[in-house]
Amino acid sequence: GSGQALLRAVALPRGPSELGASLVERHGQAGPPIRLAEVADVGEGALPRIGAATSNGQGETVYLMAQMLRGANAVEVMGGVHARLDTVKRALPADVRVEVVYDRSVLVGATIRTVFSNLAEGGLLVVLVLLLMLGSWRAGLVVASAIPLSMLGATAAMVALGIPGNLMSLGAIDFGLVVDGAVVMVEAIFHGVSRESFAALAPDQARRRFREHVSAVTRGVASPVFFSVLVILLVYVPILSLTGVDGKMFRPMALTVVFALLTSLLLSLTFIPAAAALVLRPRDVPARTPPLVRLVERLYRPALAAVTSRPPVVAALAGALLLLGVGLFARAGSEFVPQLDEGDLVIQTTRAADISLDSAVREAGRLEQALVGRVPEVLRVTSRVGSPAVATDIMGIEQADVFVTLAPRGRWRPGLTRDALIAQVEAALADGAPGGELAFTQPIQMRFNELLGGSVADVAISVYGDDLGQLRRSAEQVAGVVATVPGAEDVRINAPPDVSLLEVRPRPLDASAAGFTVREVLDSVQAVRTGLTVGSTFDGPVRVPIVLRLGGGASAFTLAGLPLPSSSGALVPLSRVADVRTTLAPSLVARQDAERRLVVGFNVRGADLGTVVEGAERAVRARVALAEGQRLEWGGQYQTLQEASRRLRLVIPGVLLLILLVLLLAFRAAGPALIIFLNVPFATVGGILALAARGMPISISAAVGFIALSGVAVLNGVVLMSRLTRLEADGVAPAEAAQAAARERSRPVLMTALVAALGFIPMMVASGAGAEVQRPLATVVVGGLVTSTVLTLLILPALYPWLRRRSVGRSAAAGIPIHEAAPGGG
Repeated sequence: GSGQALLRAVALPRGPSELGASLVERHGQAGPPIRLAEVADVGEGALPRIGAATSNGQGETVYLMAQMLRGANAVEVMGGVHARLDTVKRALPADVRVEVVYDRSVLVGATIRTVFSNLAEGGLLVVLVLLLMLGSWRAGLVVASAIPLSMLGATAAMVALGIPGNLMSLGAIDFGLVVDGAVVMVEAIFHGVSRESFAALAPDQARRRFREHVSAVTRGVASPVFFSVLVILLVYVPILSLTGVDGKMFRPMALTVVFALLTSLLLSLTFIPAAAALVLRPRDVPARTPPLVRLVERLYRPALAAVTSRPPVVAALAGALLLLGVGLFARAGSEFVPQLDEGDLVIQTTRAADISLDSAVREAGRLEQALVGRVPEVLRVTSRVGSPAVATDIMGIEQADVFVTLAPRGRWRPGLTRDALIAQVEAALADGAPGGELAFTQPIQMRFNELLGGSVADVAISVYGDDLGQLRRSAEQVAGVVATVPGAEDVRINAPPDVSLLEVRPRPLDASAAGFTVREVLDSVQAVRTGLTVGSTFDGPVRVPIVLRLGGGASAFTLAGLPLPSSSGALVPLSRVADVRTTLAPSLVARQDAERRLVVGFNVRGADLGTVVEGAERAVRARVALAEGQRLEWGGQYQTLQEASRRLRLVIPGVLLLILLVLLLAFRAAGPALIIFLNVPFATVGGILALAARGMPISISAAVGFIALSGVAVLNGVVLMSRLTRLEADGVAPAEAAQAAARERSRPVLMTALVAALGFIPMMVASGAGAEVQRPLATVVVGGLVTSTVLTLLILPALYPWLRRRSVGRSAAAGIPIHEAAPGGG
């Protein structure tokens, strides 16, 4: 009719019985049929396993891993995984239980909570200081309003550029830096207002006069505020120049700070004056100086008089302080970034290269049993042996990643540190599961190190050469020497020893004489182990291969006598057509840039990375003699630290020169610019002293703190020097001008320093997840602001007249472009 019919012929065996019934051969029409089941064992089998998983010492389990794509968001990915996992759980049998071993979004959430807690605490401290120093809640709130508005501008730019909010992008924002421009602006407005001068005016006239006053002060303060914030923006240029891993980590942070500061600068020059004119009243100016300011002045004035009367002594003490800072810096250790405490552990184990999968599973179970219940802080232990079915993470059967889920830090035994816990875990394994090489790391740290240096350890020493045997001997010498260096832990060669290899090499002439091709000989050997794929069928939607394996008890131990059937029906032993021999072969051959290499990896605990690596380099150079054609290359986090340090050493001097140029343009005189520039090394000294006091090494995080610190230090110098040079231009003698400017500018200088320091104090003392990365940065800024403020308020007024040695007339004739439209305005 009008339809059509589809025709399909199907011959797919649905199981071993159907496959076994297949006809192999019939000898004539009357002969009996020979079916497959009569000449072979037909049954369900499995391909050779290359991995397994166990959990809590209770035997094998199924291990699933979701791998995040490059550039994806961990929180969004894990949210999608959990949503799909709920669907999967509903489809599983009732006796199948799914447990989450590791969820990265938990760590991300914890670090974000730490960041927001630090920001909130820092913001409250900043607002409190503003209220106490200004003595007016209205003025304090006007300045504090710059905080949410600046963050609004920063987050809008982050969304536009696709910068996520995380530990790095939000971790260096200091609300004290954000409000510095607003502090100078509002303080200048308050400084020139007298309540009595407005008391006799009518309300409308007083309001108009006050707005004129705000407008005049804004015009006078705009220039120093602009140049000061511009300097702070310039100091972040070195961070923006970072590339590679260090750039990926720190550039989002620098961009976020720059966006916040740009918004703050715009607000300081527009919104803050407008809000002050609208909200503030002359009566808001406190009748008396606020108590905190009076206390500071009571302490400051005698100190100022003491230092200004002894300039040589002050100069000597300042020089000694600088020398002390240089000495501490030279002796300070170094590291790339402080190690983030991820909350969980990963133990990497390596056993004999020829271990069987069953033995590896048993060893993993013993290791898990040695930890579960014996170390109270260990909640779960899950081992992944070898490679997964989809080999995204290739490992040999002798290797295993053991994920140790730890209890939250609040539930640990009192006084127990992470290093002490690792030592207890190591002792428990040595007692309950001896044997094998152990290396302790963390889930993200493991991947991070692997990306940096091709090794999951903190430091990877690559030994390059051509001869594999000599490479192994040299690598063993290097590992033995490094193991003696204090702080170098988990030292091991990241390649198992040679393994036994049964090698079959066909002899073409003998094979052809016996009626075999070389391919047929090799196929027979393959059929002993993995088998030959001869077809496929389906089990529902799953394709199932049909594999032919050689039975009859054939194994590697009887391989030489393996009978090969010839075309004539005779059986020929394999040894007659091929050489069968046992030899040793490398279990792993690694190459980079077409060179063979072995990697010696080690972790650093109980010391800083730079000191340990430098000590290891010296020891290896002195005690290891490499063979001809061999060379060493030090990689991992240390290599990234070196690359970032080299880049910063090139960029930072250029930025400092640019800052000096900005100061020269602002003051049009070398003297004031150079004296303000002295704030940078003095601020650095304070940061180094603070790091030394807390036992912290120099890191890229600390370097970011030094960069931020130099901007605040220069800002305070501009605030004081602009007033000092104005007084000199009005004919005041340098010594008197220095003391008068110091007294008048003590409050804004202290306010800017205090709000910047207090904004970082919560980060400096934080102990939550991710606090390790923020702590060096905050420590540097807080410590540096102490010495920078001392320089600005004490050393600079004491040394300025002594260094200049100019008359009042020459000072007045110099001419300063930064003017104030109202008393106390700049």
